[in-house]
Amino acid sequence: MRSGKDKQQESGVSDVLALSYQDLSYHLKSCFLCLAHYQIPTKTLFRMWVAEGIVSNEDDREEYLNELIERCMVQIGRISCQMHDLMQDLCLSKAKEENFLEIIGDFQQVETSSSSTETVTRGTIDKVRRRVIYLDHSPPTENTSTIAEEARARAVATNYNNKNEDADDIYFKLNPENDTPLRSLLILSYPSREMLETEVVHWMLMKLELKKFTLLRVLSLERLTLEEKLPKAIGNLVHLKFLSFKYSILLRFPSFIRNLGCIETLDLRLLSPLGHDEQMTCLVMNEVIGRMRWLRHLYLPYHLNVGKSKVKWEKLSNLETLKHFDAEQWDIKDLAHLTSRLQKLALRNVESFKELEVILKPSHPISINLRSLFVNGTIVEETDLKQLSKCQDLCKLFVCGEIRNLPEPNLFPPNLTELSLQSSELQQDPTPILERLPNMTILSLWYDSYIGEEMVFSSNGFPRLIVLLLKSRFVKRLKVDISTMPYLNKLCIFECDSLEMVPEGVRYLTKLQTLFIRGMRKDFIQRLQVIDGKEGEDFYKVQHMPSIILIDDDDVRRSICP
Repeated sequence: MRSGKDKQQESGVSDVLALSYQDLSYHLKSCFLCLAHYQIPTKTLFRMWVAEGIVSNEDDREEYLNELIERCMVQIGRISCQMHDLMQDLCLSKAKEENFLEIIGDFQQVETSSSSTETVTRGTIDKVRRRVIYLDHSPPTENTSTIAEEARARAVATNYNNKNEDADDIYFKLNPENDTPLRSLLILSYPSREMLETEVVHWMLMKLELKKFTLLRVLSLERLTLEEKLPKAIGNLVHLKFLSFKYSILLRFPSFIRNLGCIETLDLRLLSPLGHDEQMTCLVMNEVIGRMRWLRHLYLPYHLNVGKSKVKWEKLSNLETLKHFDAEQWDIKDLAHLTSRLQKLALRNVESFKELEVILKPSHPISINLRSLFVNGTIVEETDLKQLSKCQDLCKLFVCGEIRNLPEPNLFPPNLTELSLQSSELQQDPTPILERLPNMTILSLWYDSYIGEEMVFSSNGFPRLIVLLLKSRFVKRLKVDISTMPYLNKLCIFECDSLEMVPEGVRYLTKLQTLFIRGMRKDFIQRLQVIDGKEGEDFYKVQHMPSIILIDDDDVRRSICP
């Protein structure tokens, strides 16, 4: 138990944090309170701000977030935003106090509610503008190791065991008697493999009636199994600007979304109940997508059959993000008609890199504005990569496909900061070339990117690299010289079946904070551990690292504390 002195100190810190909140402008308060519910991906956060009108101009979004960071109210990771525990408590408290946000089913909401004697009435609920519902399918376990896990287990038990007691309250929230002022509704789920395989629709989703949510701007239905009848009402939510079905299971393509004329972000990364590789069919794609003239960010399904349906891409003049464009379904040259400021492009099933020449001409708007490019399924020649050197703003590049040879460093995009290679089947060690890319901060060498046995990270190489990921079944030895990768913060070694040991030079990577190991041999892992007080052979190489995370073949996560 905490002493009275500890509680007094914590109370004093909380008072100071509360003053920090009071000092925020109206817009910054709204931006801050949006972070109350979970560690939200930064790009998703920005798009929700814009959809709700919290940020009127997309150019202001980074400025607002940076101000919260400078005030030490928000911490920014590589992908998501997060907060210190005390700041998170303040955010949750203020969000509830101001009817800014209601959370159902999350462990934080359970703790907050249990500590308050306030009774939530229907009148109070009517004032809520944002609601987040967590549908956790995992039953309580005996091995919950933290207070958070135990609280989450209690929340799940409450949802399932006390259905009759909570039924009226939950039904009212999901099926209001009158039109609701709700602007944002997020329903999220993290089902177990068993739940995904059975494809059972959660009982709370069966209660959801969307026709009363006429003012919704943001709707996110992620990782859910959806009834066919449920989404049809979405087509009538004409004010929607943000709609996500990310990783949800749906029997048919939701053609009814054609009525969403205000939509700006549309995430259709749906999964088919017939299997992850089964195609969804939409033979009227232009009638669905072509009329969305305000669309900025479009994520297409992973497997989509459009028949002979063509999309008039030139009508989407505001498009900035286009992901999972299938080159087998559509012709890449059709994108040449885009006059928008397209910045992020992901292409699948590309037969030849030469198909991209029409949009990578130095004078084409796509070539001028492109910042992120993903190309999957092609054979890449050295000359193909050279044409990317004309893309001055390109900073992220992912290539999945065979690469004959890498070009010299001066022929890569000049501002490249993130590079991912997969199935490249490079026969020569790529590090002598890649380590000379001056702005590289993230390097991911995925499955079969290099099929040799040794990689050498030489002195003074990778001067700005922060994250390095290696996944190879061929590499046996890694050599890490002194003075290489001086700013490396995170090292990931995944499924390197042949790798003999952690390299000696890792002990000299003084900035390294996290070693993440997944799917490695048992003897490799044992060399890093302390078992019964006896240090493994390689423990001395990693003992300076604050965090060592091991994930075995059964997805069991363990941490080593040096």
